[in-house]
Amino acid sequence: MNKRIIILDLDGVLITNPSWKADRIHSDGYSEFNESCVENLNQLLTLAEFDIWLSSTRRTVKTLTEFNLIFKNRGVKKDIIGYVPKYADCRNRKEEVLKFISEFNLSDFLIIDDDKSLNGLESRIKESLILTELTKGFNSEKLKEATEKIKNYNYKK
Repeated sequence: MNKRIIILDLDGVLITNPSWKADRIHSDGYSEFNESCVENLNQLLTLAEFDIWLSSTRRTVKTLTEFNLIFKNRGVKKDIIGYVPKYADCRNRKEEVLKFISEFNLSDFLIIDDDKSLNGLESRIKESLILTELTKGFNSEKLKEATEKIKNYNYKK
């Protein structure tokens, strides 16, 4: 795979409800996304051509078609291309992401996630990590961080 990839989580990235509160539900029956986080993601998607791969544990309960409709209903301007595979032998997100990167031989990617296990990534891969916070998500500060990473990697449209 030679395309630029965003490995995208949902909770703590686009869904920013505290874990002790029930999700706000959209009229389509699925969790609301934080509108400013969606705007920031859309802004990021204008800076380079990315394919989105969903890493969220929520990927196991909806089809790709269902998630693309959910994304469209919430104003995300790009479809999800696929799901990070659910590897039976992986114990956490870090292991899943590493296996995905290795299996698909990824070189141009960003990981946008709030999972703290990703702090344990080797530095070469961690350079591509945008680590968000559960209740803040992909806020303007994280958009700026992602923009800098894209510039540093000399991404071109």
